[in-house]
Parts: sequence; C-alpha cells; structure tokens
Amino acid sequence: MRFHNLSLFLLGSQIASTSAFAPQTVQNARTSLYATNPQQNVVDTIESIDATVKGALSGMALAAALWTAPALMAGTMDQFPSVASNDAFSTSIASAKEMASGSGTRVNKDPESLLRYGLPIKNKEVRDLQKSIEDIKINVSSKRKSAALDDLKKARGIINTKESKMTASCRDAKVCSDILASMKSDLEPLEGTLRASVDYQSGSDQERKALDDSYLTQDKIQKKLTTLEEQMIPAGYQTPVPSDYDDLPQLKGRATVEMVVKKTG
Repeated sequence: MRFHNLSLFLLGSQIASTSAFAPQTVQNARTSLYATNPQQNVVDTIESIDATVKGALSGMALAAALWTAPALMAGTMDQFPSVASNDAFSTSIASAKEMASGSGTRVNKDPESLLRYGLPIKNKEVRDLQKSIEDIKINVSSKRKSAALDDLKKARGIINTKESKMTASCRDAKVCSDILASMKSDLEPLEGTLRASVDYQSGSDQERKALDDSYLTQDKIQKKLTTLEEQMIPAGYQTPVPSDYDDLPQLKGRATVEMVVKKTG
C-alpha cells in the first residue's frame, strides 16, 4: 500500500509540475509587458498560481483514477460471486483484454476475433493457435507474405504437438480432433497460395489473386477455429444476468445478424 501511495504522489506531482512550467513562462513575459502596471502584475500572478494549483489537482485526480481502476473492476465482479470464482471465466476476460489492448493500428478491431477471446474457456494452447491464425490474416492484408508464412508454420506446429492438450478441454474430444485435422488439411492450400504470391511480381494481377485466395482460405480456417473453441465452453455454462434485467428477453448463446443500412436522400 505504501508503494501505491508513493506512486500516486509521484505521478500526481509529475503531471502537476509539467503543467506548472507553462504558466510560469507566460508569467515572466507578462511581467515585462506590464511593468508599468502593478495592478495587472498582481492579477497575472494570481492567475499563474491558480493555473498551477489546478494542474496539481488535475494530475493527482488522474493518478488516483488510474490507481483505483483495478479495485473498481474487482468490485464489479464481486456482484457475481459464482462467476468471479470461475477460473475459466476470469482467465478469458484477462486474455480478451490483453489481446484487444494496444495502440494505433495494433488495437484488435476484428469482431470475430474479439468474440472468440470473449468465450469462457481456459486453454493456453488454443489461444496460441488463435493468435497465429489471426496473424496470418493481418499479414496477408498488409502483404507481409514472409511473416504470414511464419505464422502458418507456428499454427501447424501447435496442431501437431499440442492437439492432446487442446482436445482435453473439449466437451467431445473426438469432435475437436476432427476439427483440428480439417484445419491442418486447409493449411496446405493456404501455404501454396502464399508461396505463389511471393513468386509473383509485386502489384501484379497474379499476386492479387494469390493473396485473395489466401485470405479466403484463412477465413475458412478461422471459422473452424471458432467451432473448436466453442467446444471448449464448459457444459451448462450460463452468463449471469443482473436482476434488474433478468426479466427481459435473453439470447442464449450467439447469433449472426444480417443488417441492411439504407441511406436516405
């Protein structure tokens, strides 16, 4: 607790001190401009002090908010003790937050990926497989062909060496084993189109077609990955609904909704 309090104080002080320098510079300039007006100098000095105090308070408030955020999250989970005690659920939340974090272009904006990370499962091997397969899509989109081939190699290695650990988490191990075999089979044509795209001239129609074919095959594989991970959801699992909303219609499971948006005018 002492460490957190010290961090809070230092963070608040740092932000406050940063904002304190700018008003002081303005104050020096104003003093020279209004040297003949003592009353104005007094007003400027008060404004400078006021800005510094506001900067300090703002900095300390921001630090306090960052420091207490985990406690607020924990408090929310305490409302659902049956869920908070479920290791699979807690791990899936942490994993989803971790893989969706980042900045700029590295933020996970793929809705299907985020839905997979939101599944209440606890299996490190399938999460590693998911990352490799999804990275293929990212690298194909940016024409980083060698990187996509490296990810394909990682995915194949995980399926070859970690199948037993993945199927152990499934409700039906035979179903998951068949899905993994099908995914592994689809990696062959994906590797073929990726290698073909490397050989074609950059910007050519042949390269474009090879990359498009790779993209479609990757999408086929990741849909099978979704089915695999859904097999790992504990039998009888139900998402807790707060009592304020439990009388409303509920979607048990997941659904795909097709929407048509029309622009008027």
